[in-house]
Amino acid sequence: MLPFSIICSELTTTLLQKVVEVLEGQSGPGGLHENTLLLVMGDHGQTINGDHGGGSAEEVETVIFAMGFKDPPSSLTLERDISSCQLDAVLLLFSTCYCYRCVLDFSSVKVFPKKTCIREIFGSSCDSVLDGRMFCINSMQQLDFAVTVAALLGVPFPFGSIGSVNPELYALAAGTWNLKRSNDIFQNHSSTEEWMQNYVNVLCMNSWQVKRYIDVYSASSVIGFSNEDLLHLSAMYAQATDNWSKIVTNLVSEKSESCHVSLPDLKRQIDAYLSFLASVAELARSKWTQFNLEIMSIGFGVMLISLLVHVLCIRWLNKLCRVYVRSHVESGISYGLMLSCLIVAIRACSFLSNSYILEEGKVAGFLVATTAMLKLRYSITKTKMQLEALVFVLLISVLRFCIELGLSKQAVSSGLADVFPSWMLAVAESYPFWRHIAELLPVLALIILAYMLHESISRSSCRRFLKNVIRGTIFNYLLIAAYWTSESKLLNLPLMRTDIQRNYIPKVIYMIGFGQLSSLALLQFLSEEKTSSWKETVVVKIVAVLSAWSSTIIILSGRQGPLVALASMAGGWCIMRLECLEQDSENSHLQTFSLYSFPVTQWSLLAVCLFFCSGHWCAFDGLRYAAAFIGFEEFILVPQAILLSIDTFGFSHILPIFGLPFLAIQQVPSGTGEQRKGFFFMQLCQVYLMYGLITATTATFTMLCVAIQRRHLMVWGLFAPKFVFDVLGLMLTDFLVFLALLYYCVQVDDDGPRHQITEK
Repeated sequence: MLPFSIICSELTTTLLQKVVEVLEGQSGPGGLHENTLLLVMGDHGQTINGDHGGGSAEEVETVIFAMGFKDPPSSLTLERDISSCQLDAVLLLFSTCYCYRCVLDFSSVKVFPKKTCIREIFGSSCDSVLDGRMFCINSMQQLDFAVTVAALLGVPFPFGSIGSVNPELYALAAGTWNLKRSNDIFQNHSSTEEWMQNYVNVLCMNSWQVKRYIDVYSASSVIGFSNEDLLHLSAMYAQATDNWSKIVTNLVSEKSESCHVSLPDLKRQIDAYLSFLASVAELARSKWTQFNLEIMSIGFGVMLISLLVHVLCIRWLNKLCRVYVRSHVESGISYGLMLSCLIVAIRACSFLSNSYILEEGKVAGFLVATTAMLKLRYSITKTKMQLEALVFVLLISVLRFCIELGLSKQAVSSGLADVFPSWMLAVAESYPFWRHIAELLPVLALIILAYMLHESISRSSCRRFLKNVIRGTIFNYLLIAAYWTSESKLLNLPLMRTDIQRNYIPKVIYMIGFGQLSSLALLQFLSEEKTSSWKETVVVKIVAVLSAWSSTIIILSGRQGPLVALASMAGGWCIMRLECLEQDSENSHLQTFSLYSFPVTQWSLLAVCLFFCSGHWCAFDGLRYAAAFIGFEEFILVPQAILLSIDTFGFSHILPIFGLPFLAIQQVPSGTGEQRKGFFFMQLCQVYLMYGLITATTATFTMLCVAIQRRHLMVWGLFAPKFVFDVLGLMLTDFLVFLALLYYCVQVDDDGPRHQITEK
């Protein structure tokens, strides 16, 4: 399967010439290739510049070169659009005749009429192949190829195909054509009638298969075809089959070997079947390959309006925050804001290319690494927070390596995954030391996470309820460690029964996590305790909701879960600390739009990197279906769909969105408690609007990409799954942002901006 430009190259022409010579030399009566048909075809075309896979005529049209080696024994005429030259070989194009000249640079494209000879296409360099013979040109639909080859090979027709057997190729393989356009009476009726009867029989089976497929599709499809269309097709099929049945019945009833079906009857029968097949193809094409550009434009316009609303709301909150802070300086556009817009625009525009969509994780890693290097340079210049900037650069480098492993995971078989318990380490079985490290490292990461959670509440004066929620997560971590230890092939310790190990421990973790989230939701309806530090209470509240989600996400992610969780914590901490570099810049508290834009952009890119380094990618085979069966041996739709969703979007959506308030809590100025709460909530809304704006921008460009590339070769294999993932991600982001705002919402007693507070 080669592009036609390669078929037309001089090297390929020489090879084709040698193949033809060998086949002709053994094509005589009783020869090895007496009944051989040569087919040379391309799976797609390409433009002058070598591009392929798009929707232009040069890319979607290709060529089949077919050559038979039998001398045609008879004459035959069908009233079809075919050329009148000798049919020793035929060049069938899947559409119109766009072909490349037979030169190496392919510098020009020539459009040839259908009634021409192959010598004009291949040029003088192909004369040795043509050997002075005339070759016919015609066109066919690509959907006809499968059924035609099936008919030639004598195998059943593909059930899902709606194509028709091409008469030119079928006749060329039979070796019965020697077309001469004339009104003379056929000299040899028997061979012509035999071929036409065979062709009618093939079309009869072809039509039966297509009718059966249409009936099954209409019965099982939600949309299907309209009743009027189905009745029309049924009437055409019934008329064609009835006519052929009558012809066959009359032929059998004559009981005479000399009787034969007349050529006009055979022609009418062929036309009837071909008309039915053409109607089915036209109907299917109108239903399946047409796109409503008006509705697509409306949807794209709605997304553009939503982006505008995001920007206006952010600007309004920006002005409202300045009223809370005493200042007479106007805020402006900073370097960080312009850089953030440029990075988001680069990533959004990359979705217009299928290659960049395939490498989306690497693109996100490159962009976040660029921001990390800029922060490192800035920290060195200001001689502040150099350690945080260096750690962030090293972390992104590790994540970039993990993204490579995550994307290569689709080539790893289940047996290999069983040998390597941790795909991030991919240690060999012949190195037992590294295998022990691979077993112990996830447990060690769990211990580190548990210690960090314990330290977050050990010296806190927040309410005991939040501390108990975090303690429940620590207990879940211990259960996960016991679960993995009991599964370890290295230790092989019979700690518990197999059914308890496989089913009950994960279910207990799920129930504890659900209970933690439910308790935090009820916390909003309880009266607040008076604490000495309101900011500390908010921080513990953030840690509590993140910890409540983390245990379920980690056990679903497998042994890589604790490592990815540590990476997300380290990345978030670095972004939060490096955000403080901007506090010394002039009017940092006033330019909240500019102040938050860069760290929120880094936060969003880090979430994308975590999605890919955890072994996911934007395709339906990128879902880790095994995660849905952790704790379940039988398929139960609702709970396992929830578990699969949590595993897919846990590190990339759930944890980043509920952790975003860490960025806003850093910039709360001094003042009374209620004033600080009101200012924090406005900043929090602004941060979430920025995050939603970034997500909506990427989803909008994905929609634009799908609309532009709707005729692309990879539209259903690549662009459509990417569109589905981005739309689902946008909807989930909006829903989680709504829940997060409800959770972090605080009671504000003042009436609004009349209470002013001072800057630090």
